[in-house]
Amino acid sequence: MTLASEVVVNIIKVKWLPWRLWYVNRLNNRSNANGNNNLDNNNGRLVGIAKLINARTLSSSFMSESLFRKLCSYKNLERAFQKARKRKTLRSYVIEFEKDLRNNLLKLQKELLNNTYKPKPLETFILRDPKTRKISKSDFRDRVIHHALCNLIEPIFDKTFIFDSYANRKLKGTLKAVQRVDYFKRKVSKNNTRTCYVLKADIKYYFETVDHEILISIIKKKIKDKGVINLIKIILSNYKTKIENRGMPLGNLTSQFFANLYLNELDQFAKQKLKAKYYIRYVDDFIILHHSRKTLKEYQSKIDDFLREKLNLELHPDKSRILKLNNGISFLGYRIFYYHRLIRRKNINKFERKFKKLKQLHKEKKINREIAMESLEGWLAFISHANAYKYKRDVVKRFNKYFPIESYIKIKNPKKHENFIKKSRTNNVQFSSLKTLQLLRNGLNVKEIAKRRDLKESTIWTHFVRLIEHNQLLVFEIIPKKRVYKILSKIKNETYYLREIKERLNDESITFDEISCVLAYIKFKKY
Repeated sequence: MTLASEVVVNIIKVKWLPWRLWYVNRLNNRSNANGNNNLDNNNGRLVGIAKLINARTLSSSFMSESLFRKLCSYKNLERAFQKARKRKTLRSYVIEFEKDLRNNLLKLQKELLNNTYKPKPLETFILRDPKTRKISKSDFRDRVIHHALCNLIEPIFDKTFIFDSYANRKLKGTLKAVQRVDYFKRKVSKNNTRTCYVLKADIKYYFETVDHEILISIIKKKIKDKGVINLIKIILSNYKTKIENRGMPLGNLTSQFFANLYLNELDQFAKQKLKAKYYIRYVDDFIILHHSRKTLKEYQSKIDDFLREKLNLELHPDKSRILKLNNGISFLGYRIFYYHRLIRRKNINKFERKFKKLKQLHKEKKINREIAMESLEGWLAFISHANAYKYKRDVVKRFNKYFPIESYIKIKNPKKHENFIKKSRTNNVQFSSLKTLQLLRNGLNVKEIAKRRDLKESTIWTHFVRLIEHNQLLVFEIIPKKRVYKILSKIKNETYYLREIKERLNDESITFDEISCVLAYIKFKKY
């Protein structure tokens, strides 16, 4: 081999590819065949290739080293701050941090670059609802760092996750996981024509037993940057447990991501080694569907061995069992049957305790209707994906009863009005209309409400009509007085058709929606 060939081999031996070896050998053969005259030319070509490969190698090395620099960049820290403050803009610690935002972010940047960053001690509290959980809360400045870290490393690892991992990922979540279970149960049972089984498993004390050394070794497969690795070690070491180098705090953004990453090893084992086709995982809960109970027992045994040997974890003996699919699967708050889906009694009891607290706080005037509505909105969205129409209607009815909107309209006939309101407190005034009213009171117009709620403008106007009919909204709040009186002057009877009223008005600027609202106002005034 010539001198230039040796140079190339030495430079690219780390990043060696077969086509490069073939090219070097081909040039050497040519030089031997054509004699020494062509040797210099070939050597020149090889030196050129060597320079190109060397430049690429240095470039990739530079990119790897610059990952920590990217993490520390002001732009990334600012983006991390915006994510950390989301839905917490009125909290005192967010307002305080934002007062001197630039200097606070620059201070964090300096600490990271100088390797002097130390997270503040975690604020720990016990949550009993009804299960006892130890929740650890990081200081706001540390949460900014967590977001800055996840901004960069999450896209790198997310590509390696399996499709059926549903926790803390974009376009995933509990609803998608439950829908996937519905799809799997139809597939594995051949549309409920054969008996099937489910391995439902849970990992024992998962967050408390994650091994830091194993986690770091998993991260190092993709990330070589020492600065990033050191930062991850600092974040992990801030949480103290009885066993050294074990555990992650519940409540941290990084814990959610690392929990997914750690069990990605299990996902790969289940899919690639066990060939478990119908496997779904959400954090530390996972299920496998199969038509053979014997196969599921083998899966359970092999998974338990894998967790003990490779990840230093174990399956929960009481929560890991094989069930018949026809008896239903308890998964992510739902009880999933073949033809329907119910809410778990445990979750209903939890909500009823919360509702009782909200009633008490509202009675003591510590919260208003809008705050109570925000608390209930998530629950109503959750139960809407189950076969629980009557229960949902009952929740709406009770909400309207215990969190009424105080009327500021003079009532001519109180008894008639009281009977009318009793009627309206059933499922007629839907929660959706009340949410629209809340946004209107917050200063949003029809277009803004429609955009915020991802609804058509016509739907928002329909909400207004309902609210006006049920004495929860004044027509003058949404339509100027002059326009209202103009429409009223052309309506002699509430049975008039909208098109008929529109023709009598002879004004293109007045819409059918506005006419509908005025008709609702006339209907209400009767009572």
